[in-house]
Amino acid sequence: MTADTSGNDLSSVKVVATSKIKVAPYDETKSLTADLISKKVADPASTLADIFAQGSFIGLITEDGAPQDARDGDDATEFHQPGYAINGEPTLTLAFTAAEDNEIVREMVLGKPDTDGVYHVADTLQDTKWFAYQETAYKSGIVRRRLGVIQITGNDPDQEKRGDVAGFALTATWQKDAAVDGGQSRYLQAYYDPSAASTAAKTQTSTATSNSKG
Repeated sequence: MTADTSGNDLSSVKVVATSKIKVAPYDETKSLTADLISKKVADPASTLADIFAQGSFIGLITEDGAPQDARDGDDATEFHQPGYAINGEPTLTLAFTAAEDNEIVREMVLGKPDTDGVYHVADTLQDTKWFAYQETAYKSGIVRRRLGVIQITGNDPDQEKRGDVAGFALTATWQKDAAVDGGQSRYLQAYYDPSAASTAAKTQTSTATSNSKG
């Protein structure tokens, strides 16, 4: 759909259908690059297979704890001349409530257990860095992809009421890390449009057919 005469386009409205988050242990020998989640990639499961070989999905996320972005930052540097400023260093975070009490969530908040499966808890926040892939699908069919390095910097477990889901309200901070864009970006973000990809594929096929006949 294209915009109407008033400049409004319903197909561009950001209506979330679902999302998922996958994490894997940080590995300094690996790099997160733009081509892994490019709009040309139909299914990043294949391109990200090596990065997340030892990883897994966070799993179910509570409805009232759906992923939420936030930005905080230092005060901007202002100058004597009006109209000039340099924004302060930002902190970009992703908050979500993990509903599942699975092994990956436990490791993120408690660390690793010993050989007997016992966690020796000194804190419910770990300094561990993780590779993270976040995917959000919109009802328009477009999929937003993010790839970067996170650390869990907040953990606020839900009250364990009988019969209710007691999730982990986690805050992940996107870190400026050498593994991401050589340290230039906090995360990489791309949009995949299945309809656009289909059109491009048909055009490419048509062109190839024409060239072969010529």
